[in-house]
Amino acid sequence: MGISIPQLQEQIQRNCDISDANYAGLYSLCGLLLRMRDLYKWEQGLRPWQEPEPAELLEWVDDRENRWEAISSSELQPISIGTERFEPFDMAAINVRLRPLGLVYGAGYVLGMKPSFFLGEVTESRTRGALLVDIVDRELARDIYMTPAMRQGEQIFARQSAMLFFLWDQIQEMRPSARDALNYALQQYGIDAQALRQCPKELGPRLHHVARQEIETWIYHEVGEVHEDAFDGRVWHEIVSTYCNSPVEIFARVIKDLLADTHSEGLLGHIIGHRIHSSLGFYVAFMRPFTSVVFPEIVTAFREFRVSGDWSVIEVARSNGHAKAESYAVQLAAIHEAGRERPTEWAKSQIISHLIEPLGIAGASRKDSGEEEWH
Repeated sequence: MGISIPQLQEQIQRNCDISDANYAGLYSLCGLLLRMRDLYKWEQGLRPWQEPEPAELLEWVDDRENRWEAISSSELQPISIGTERFEPFDMAAINVRLRPLGLVYGAGYVLGMKPSFFLGEVTESRTRGALLVDIVDRELARDIYMTPAMRQGEQIFARQSAMLFFLWDQIQEMRPSARDALNYALQQYGIDAQALRQCPKELGPRLHHVARQEIETWIYHEVGEVHEDAFDGRVWHEIVSTYCNSPVEIFARVIKDLLADTHSEGLLGHIIGHRIHSSLGFYVAFMRPFTSVVFPEIVTAFREFRVSGDWSVIEVARSNGHAKAESYAVQLAAIHEAGRERPTEWAKSQIISHLIEPLGIAGASRKDSGEEEWH
């Protein structure tokens, strides 16, 4: 069976573009422009730290918005491979055909139930227990959404290109609250953040090594999800679809992510067990506002750790954070269950008033929350 890679690439990219056309409104204007800038760089083969000419970027953005408008009413198309046709979310069957070619296909739903797809070249595949981990380097097709690690069932994708772009964006757009932790993390690699921002052409390539190392840690967020059973998967999927595009969806995603990160087999458990200073710094630096409000213990523990070097304070924060996330998951599921025989707005208002408002984030917006997962 002959497979035309350019034809396959074109089909997947069209579905990526259709998804972007219909879900670009999920992001704030600032967040959308940042993602479009990264998409432009990827299309043009630029490194993250290579900035395009403003006029060329603006012309591309204008052309892309016109394309989105033209295809916004289109439906996602089946994927044809040789004489076979597959639904766009039939990831497992498609990958059976692509793996012999050194390619892998990803498909799933992200924040706001946005369909997300990519096609990439696999540089390494390994198993971790029942999990299959694919390290993906060059990507041949992708949509505007991008995250370094993603999971579908027992399949984990670790996207090195996404990790590289993510690192650079965080450095370039460094938030004041993240500065100390980010500087600490980069110092573990002998990199000065300020010098990197001032001399990206000379120092930017050093981030390739950082991305390769840190993606190995990010995988453990997905591992933690597999081991975590405090949040019933069926109920969680119900919640994020029922309260899609609301603070309740973000809250549910934050709690699920926190359960995975703070599980003993998850991201923080791995960092603590292997004493990975850089990954600890990056974890604290990359926390989004919603997550840091729910899990402030790790920020306090990190400050103490910087002085004492005592990993036990991080372990205590991890354990306490997991217990708190479990409590929130139970309460969230209980309110959702209680609302089955009531209007959806009843449960939504109960969740906001009893769980979200006490955190002081009643006005939390779905846009640019940064709490994005793929399921």
